[in-house]
Amino acid sequence: MNTENRYPVTASMFMLREIIHRQEQVKRGYQLLKRKAEALRIRGRQATAELASTQAILGHTLKEAYISLAAIKFTNGEPNALVLENIGQAQVRVQRISENISGVATVSLQAVEDLTVGDVFRYAGLGAGGHRTGEAKKAFREAIRILVKFASLRNTCILLDEAIRTTLRKVNGIEKIIMPKLRNTENYILMEMDEREREEFHRLKMVKAKKIRSQTIAKLRPELPCGDNGDSSVSSDASSSRIRSLEHLTSILHPCTAPLSTSTDSMGDIKPDPACYPHNWDDDDLLF
Repeated sequence: MNTENRYPVTASMFMLREIIHRQEQVKRGYQLLKRKAEALRIRGRQATAELASTQAILGHTLKEAYISLAAIKFTNGEPNALVLENIGQAQVRVQRISENISGVATVSLQAVEDLTVGDVFRYAGLGAGGHRTGEAKKAFREAIRILVKFASLRNTCILLDEAIRTTLRKVNGIEKIIMPKLRNTENYILMEMDEREREEFHRLKMVKAKKIRSQTIAKLRPELPCGDNGDSSVSSDASSSRIRSLEHLTSILHPCTAPLSTSTDSMGDIKPDPACYPHNWDDDDLLF
């Protein structure tokens, strides 16, 4: 398995439990991030729709306000110098309200009218055009409120869009990189542990087969001849029969193509030639 698609860990039961626990945590975080992304998308769609309607209302309100200002200029002349000379404290103030949308901190703006501040232009236009002056003041005050609301919605949309992109980037990173790596690491650990078990089983099988073979050879080994020359022929016949039985039993224990050849030394001991070593034995060939 490619090491780039998994984490560099050792194949052990402890690491297997750690990887499984980490996978559970990653899945839980993945589900939470998906829910957060969905909630941010819903709130973003609502803010976008409200922003579009507010932008349409703002255009109509500003149009009406500038039309009323043109009417004042036509009736009373240019009022800019009078306005600039009598500027005091603002009657409309902007209040910041903190909001938390699915873990994203946003700031909404709200226009608040301060009634303690006196209106400098409440007596403006008493000589002529006072009605039009009052309409212009109301129109521009409404335009300020809509402008503040538009700025608040636009700021919220920008923050939500950035938060949605960041959340989706995390979701894709977990789904495409972290989770496949964890799965590949778990599969690697399981494969290595299975391979170790097979190697251990094969080693124990070889050891047991060698032990059985040694015990069988020790049982069939003939005793030393202790008689005269007449008994030597009898002992040689017994030794040959035992050698044949040894070959027959060895062929049963180890069905190999080459037969088991034996030789006797000067003392009469049998030395089997290990021509077929039990390295290709199957499970059925062993007497477990």
